[in-house]
Amino acid sequence: MIWFFERQDARLRYEIRCQSDGPAYELVITFPDGRQEVERYDDSTAITRRSLRLERALTDAGWEPPAGGARSRSSIY
Repeated sequence: MIWFFERQDARLRYEIRCQSDGPAYELVITFPDGRQEVERYDDSTAITRRSLRLERALTDAGWEPPAGGARSRSSIY
């Protein structure tokens, strides 16, 4: 799943995906400058909690889903 956020002219996204080399999960944050941070989690409960904290932190910092979207817009690829 991928979530998109905007603040002024900047765009940020984060993605939750299965780890390519094992049964774990990755949370990938792509910042407006293209830099990425990857966090790894062994279970779905931990990554879900982290995702909710991240979404709350982004919203508190002024990031919003794209105009016309719901509170949290996601896409599945």
